[in-house]
Amino acid sequence: MARGKILLIAQCGFCHGSNARGGQQGPDLTRSDLVQSDENGKQLSAFLKVGRPELKMPKFDLPDKDVVDLATFLHSEIASVADRGKYKILDIVVGDPKAGQAFFNGAGKCSTCHSPEGDLRGISAKFEDAVMLQQRFLMPRGGRPRRRGPRAGPGELPPFLQPTAVKATVALPAGESVTGALIRLTDFDVTIYDTATQQMRSWLRHDGTPAVTLTDPLQAHVDMLRKWTDTDIHNMTAFLATLK
Repeated sequence: MARGKILLIAQCGFCHGSNARGGQQGPDLTRSDLVQSDENGKQLSAFLKVGRPELKMPKFDLPDKDVVDLATFLHSEIASVADRGKYKILDIVVGDPKAGQAFFNGAGKCSTCHSPEGDLRGISAKFEDAVMLQQRFLMPRGGRPRRRGPRAGPGELPPFLQPTAVKATVALPAGESVTGALIRLTDFDVTIYDTATQQMRSWLRHDGTPAVTLTDPLQAHVDMLRKWTDTDIHNMTAFLATLK
């Protein structure tokens, strides 16, 4: 692999980049059908001997052992791209906590719903790492956060009983309306959890009747997803990481 990388940089890097992921002229070799189907340099060797003159790729007359080294490196790069689970984020707390606090209280309008002394008190200690903390405020419905300590037991509240559950108001033909946590909504039916009766309630729908109005407590986070800049994300992460 090491010899193959040196060979790639010397012979192919000017077009395909030093890591084979593509350069200004050549494509990403880790996505090449020929490279992916290559067997220990056999197909690669045959291709290199003729090149592709119509695409300004010259032919290469390399010793078999060099082609094997090159193929070994390319296959290792393909494997590393495919197995992203091995990728480790070393540190994402690179922002300015004070700038993050200013954004929290100012342009981000986070303080209209949250408070460092209230619901966010000790927030950073509740998450496994800063990566999960950042994911939580960017995409709060993107999955349950992994927390330190034992997993929640069977008594944990189901999603529709969580304070952040999407609420649905069903407008019935008689003028009555019923509001509850949304369980299911399609063109043909709607199901909510009615907190007054503590039961599921369902209605069939036809041509949009009964009408359903949704209210998402996390809508502000959804709207912010289109507005975040990298700098603001970094600063906010750094600020929230200080709330231990």
